[in-house]
Amino acid sequence: MTIGLLGTSLATNIWSGYGLFATVWDKLILESQYPSLYRALPPAWAWLPGLAADFPSAFYEENGYWAARVRLKEGILWSDGTPFTADDVVFTYRALLTEVGGRRLASLLGGQWTLFCPESLASVEEVDAYAVKFLFSRVPSLREWAFGVLSCPIVQRDYWEPKCQAALQTEDPVGFLFGLSSAGEPVLGGYQAVVWEPGSPVVLARNPFYYASGESIAFYERGGVLVEKPSLGYFFAAYGGAEGGKVCELVEGPHFAEFIYQDFPSAAAALSALEGGEIAAILCPPELRKRSLENLQNTRDIEIITNPGLDFFYLTFNLRRKPMDEKALRAALNVLIDREGLCREFPGELWPLYGPVPELNVFWSAKDLSFPKEMSAAARIEYAVELLKGAGFLWDAEPKAVDSGTGQEKVVGVLPDGEEVPAPFGFRLPNGELCPELRLLTVAGDHNPLMAALAAFLEACCKELAIPVTVNLLNIQSFFERIWGEDGFDFDLYLFSWPMGDPGFPEYLYFFWHSSQDVPGGFNTPGYHNPLYDQEAEAFFWSHSPKEAREHALLLQRILGEDLPYLFLAMPLVKEAFRAGQLVLPYKTVLGGLGYAWPATTIRMALGE
Repeated sequence: MTIGLLGTSLATNIWSGYGLFATVWDKLILESQYPSLYRALPPAWAWLPGLAADFPSAFYEENGYWAARVRLKEGILWSDGTPFTADDVVFTYRALLTEVGGRRLASLLGGQWTLFCPESLASVEEVDAYAVKFLFSRVPSLREWAFGVLSCPIVQRDYWEPKCQAALQTEDPVGFLFGLSSAGEPVLGGYQAVVWEPGSPVVLARNPFYYASGESIAFYERGGVLVEKPSLGYFFAAYGGAEGGKVCELVEGPHFAEFIYQDFPSAAAALSALEGGEIAAILCPPELRKRSLENLQNTRDIEIITNPGLDFFYLTFNLRRKPMDEKALRAALNVLIDREGLCREFPGELWPLYGPVPELNVFWSAKDLSFPKEMSAAARIEYAVELLKGAGFLWDAEPKAVDSGTGQEKVVGVLPDGEEVPAPFGFRLPNGELCPELRLLTVAGDHNPLMAALAAFLEACCKELAIPVTVNLLNIQSFFERIWGEDGFDFDLYLFSWPMGDPGFPEYLYFFWHSSQDVPGGFNTPGYHNPLYDQEAEAFFWSHSPKEAREHALLLQRILGEDLPYLFLAMPLVKEAFRAGQLVLPYKTVLGGLGYAWPATTIRMALGE
């Protein structure tokens, strides 16, 4: 099975593949070869044991350190048929902890290695053949522990120890390691690289000893997971297990004898190869535009799928200024903005977003957020007016939606005596003063045409309530200076997009709204302060387990849904194409798209009728 990539893998082994110059394409090649103790597994992004047998122990104090233990699964074999034990785990971490010229090797390797081996990690010790102990100089944050140290890929001691020792004898140990070939390296993953050289297609062969082969992983609506491997009598339930409907089920293979990744110099070349049947899919194609789609849609067996990317569009209020500090104003706009209608306005471009964590992120997303999704335009106007009037806002001519006679509703103004006028006007603050002109900042169309179009949509929404909002389009440098400059926070409202980062751990729930970030250059641009939010954000960030953090994350989303420092609008769509006549995917809907969450070991071959 050959898969097309729109970029080149620069790595030749695991050290460079996760190192300073690693690319997204390296990630795709590495993930099916090198498992870790734990991983956040798409499409639900639940945090689960991988090589570990169960969740880690709680932290405890030991000789001035904070320690936790992890028990490993027994009976796992490397691809050369030799046993995997705690010895391999300890070697992997001790190699990263090795001091080289006063710095740890992990720091010199750079890239993700600095996440796998943070400064707080003091040592890793073997407890017995199938248990290890991690010691930290202080209690680690969840990012350092669950989504850092415990997500480190594990390498075989027998293969890599002599090579690492040889590297340490050179003047440039990192350059030496980066330059090594991985030919013949034993791995624990479903596939093993047999050809991995720059400029050539990367060829992965099935690992006949893959420990998870035949394992099924079922995800459920309320975040629960069931893992079963009948051949070993293995059963593992987490996060409430089978509660609610089943979202998805993965069955581990690997299902192909060989898996080939071939890079292409352009999207046109990749699309031509897909159309001609030379490849089965293209991952992360940013240039896959409508014209190309039209051609592909007429090609037999090719299916186009769309998924929300990892960026999100949001509207922010400067809570340091009036009337943006009035929650009723923010709530009224939140009701008024029809996310589904917004996405219809920009077909094929956007996916609706209702809160800080997308609903597709099943593990972390709050399912019980109250949000008026199914409302007519008239009902939205009526509800928004009710919210504003309840907080003391008034109009000289109050907004009202009426039937225009064309089957659509239009917004008119209603004077105090009941007379209707063509449009509402005279929006007044609770103190009776007319609302001043409010500036909505965003970037100019030459930087992001969609952003400018969204701003115009929001301006029109505000005018339906006679709120005097005017869009100011700025070049990107001026925009950043107004929002994050040294003087800081020179705006009324702004529209922008931001990457969510790792969907397996939405740590932005801490950084974007914690009051400590309300400083020039900080992430808390609206100036949001809520002591309860700060308390829960700190508990979330310093949780000892994803299960504990998840409870805090759900409460944080509810608090934001009540206070509304941001209005979450939509996420841009990622379009991907594959040959449905060749591949059976375990899921087609996933946050970030297939190129980000590529299920290599669970894809099956379409065998036909």
